[in-house]
Parts: sequence; structure tokens; C-alpha cells
Amino acid sequence: MKSSPVLEPGIRGAGHLVFILGHPVGHSLSPLMHNAAFRALQMSWVYSPLDVAKDQVQNAVEVLRSSNVEGANVTIPHKEEVMPFLDHVPKESAWLGSVNTIYRRNGKLCGTSTDGEGFLRSLGLWRRKLRGSQGLLIGAGGAAKAVGEALAGSGIKGLFIANRSFGRALNLTRLLLKRHPGLKVGVGSLKEGERLLNQCDWVVQSTSLGLKAGDSAPISLKSARRAILAVDLVYHRPTAFLQEARRIHLPNLDGLGMLLHQGALAFEYWTGRKAPLAVMRRVLLRRLSSV
Repeated sequence: MKSSPVLEPGIRGAGHLVFILGHPVGHSLSPLMHNAAFRALQMSWVYSPLDVAKDQVQNAVEVLRSSNVEGANVTIPHKEEVMPFLDHVPKESAWLGSVNTIYRRNGKLCGTSTDGEGFLRSLGLWRRKLRGSQGLLIGAGGAAKAVGEALAGSGIKGLFIANRSFGRALNLTRLLLKRHPGLKVGVGSLKEGERLLNQCDWVVQSTSLGLKAGDSAPISLKSARRAILAVDLVYHRPTAFLQEARRIHLPNLDGLGMLLHQGALAFEYWTGRKAPLAVMRRVLLRRLSSV
């Protein structure tokens, strides 16, 4: 018999609950960000991490059906695994094959992804420069799918998808071309992607490399154009990838902005209220500055 995820005793009496499902999940700053938002708006809501092993995903989704649970975020490695257990996923999210947000509508559990729009919002003024540009996307997992679709929808000319698993990169290529037939998409190894950096306007590192201290960078940036924007979706620490970008003075962004904006969008799905962005950003920066 499969065991169920264990709820922390301190949250059982909360008025409304939201979780983040993942494994591991202790590193996530989402609880800090969302609980600060709830306090700022004087809402009796609690956001809590739920560490879910692979064989517990279905049971975890059943926990979300409790009457006082309003939804969840989903992080690595369950963005794809939760989908069969949800009641409804809109077409615009279903094609991605992954979700990062679960919310309740009319008694049903629905799934969507706020990652793509969250990524675009995190770029700030750089977002305006995407139209007609081309770049390199490293990775082909759930985050890469959302970011790739967001980039394709923003009017880029083309992208090259570099990944350790050629099959996964090829699958993502096919998905993007089906939705964006005019897009130029290449696919290949990490080394092949690295060789194309001198032709790129941007490079996005979407793998989990960097979550652990001591992780190496997936590629070297030494051949990159000086004006290239280097983005790493990891936000917990300066990754080896971002450290190199800063060492050679490339414009760069970490994943904190994406965390903030995808979280704000999820907050609005659950609560129907505007997320207090300034509060959420401030608490994230304070925590990271103390690490």
C-alpha cells in the first residue's frame, strides 16, 4: 500500500491551504513568498511545502481535494506526473505536457502553467528585444517547454535546443513547430549549442544544474557574443553558469524574477486577488541576501 504525504501539524487548522509539491522541496522559496503575500493582504491562508516521492503523486493530488485546500504549485520532478490525476487542463497548457499550478474551479482540480508568462515578465525591458531575435535554450524538461513556447509566442526568429537527451529535445522541437510552423528550430547536443553562441542574442539555462552547490555549468560561455543575455532559471545561488557570465561581463539574469512573476500569476488563480509584488520581491531578496 502506498503511503500518503505527511502534513505538517501546524497547518491542519489553517482556514485555506496551498501547497508546493516536489521532491526535494525544502529549497523552495515559494512558501516564504506566498505566506508574506497572505499576511500583507490579511488573508487566513497558509502555503506549505509537501515533499512528494514519485509513488505518492496520486495521493498528493487527492490531498488537494480537501475542502480547505485551494490549490498548489508543482515543481521538479512532478510537473508532468501530476497531469493524469487532474480533472481539467486547458488546451493552451495541455499541449505542454506539464503544469506548475493547480487551482480549484467549480469543485474540480485544474492545472495550468504560469512559467512561460512569468519568464517573459521577468525579462523587463529585455522582453521588447525578443522579436526577430534568435538564441539557445538549454534543457528540454517542463520549464524548457514553458519557456520555449513563451519565446516562440513572443516573435523570436528561431532557437536552438541543446540537451543531454536528444530524444527529449527532438520532442520539444516537434511540439514548438506544430504550434509555430514558421519558427526556425535546431536541436542537438550541449556541445553543438555551445558552438552556436556567437550567433545568439540570448541563452536560457533551464535545467536543474545549479540547484546543488558545486554543480558544473552545462556549457561554457567563452565563445558568446558580448551583448548576449544569459539567463539561468535557478535562483537559489549564483550558479557556475551565471558566475561565468558575470566574470566575462555578459548581461545576465537569474531565476528570481521568474519565480516572483510565475508565483504572482498563480496567487491570482487561487485567490482572485492581485498579488502584492513589492512585498513578495522584498522578502525574496531579504532571504537570498542572508544566505
